[in-house]
Amino acid sequence: MGVALVAHTTMSTTAALAEATTPSTADCRSTSDASTCDADHDRIPDVVELQVCGTLTCADGTEDADGDRIADWVEVVSCSTARCADPNADRDEDGIPDFAERIVCGSDTCSNSTENTDGDPATDWTEVVICGDRTCATGLEDYDGNGVADASELQACVKRVDDGLALTGWTIAWAAVATAVALVAGGVLLRLRRRRRLRTLGPSAPGNPTTTDDDGRLA
Repeated sequence: MGVALVAHTTMSTTAALAEATTPSTADCRSTSDASTCDADHDRIPDVVELQVCGTLTCADGTEDADGDRIADWVEVVSCSTARCADPNADRDEDGIPDFAERIVCGSDTCSNSTENTDGDPATDWTEVVICGDRTCATGLEDYDGNGVADASELQACVKRVDDGLALTGWTIAWAAVATAVALVAGGVLLRLRRRRRLRTLGPSAPGNPTTTDDDGRLA
């Protein structure tokens, strides 16, 4: 992953939020949970806007204080401050940025890449990267105009963890084979050395065979 993967996030956030038809957060008059209040219905919770820019309705979704191409409000939702997310961080190396996994399921390594809250063509983590939450994209967005949906491009970056485990299993298997070969070879060498030693010591050496062949040599 990296900056290139999330480069369009701050640029696309405003457009995607404007296109969204179903707010992900609620009006404070209809809920007792302050974390879901959204007075201006821009899909950015009021408490997050307050942290980003000082009032409940001031954020436009493109603020990016640290210039990492992850919108400040997305960083706040992911890890509590506007400068805490790293676009290059991918703890389990599955191709899904840690900041997106935290929003999808609560930790850096919890996503299986297929979560899809709203059942649209875009999986939850790709929606987070495209526009900040799990239901904001349609799956048809193409902000770089290359004819391939952003969600599809992002999903193609996923490296399934079970593939990695399979690779690890093969690595362990080959290591076991190599160890077995080394042990067998070592045993052969030890037997050869013991035979040479016994021949050097002569017939009286403990363990030395006393039989001889027709030429009088030790068998």
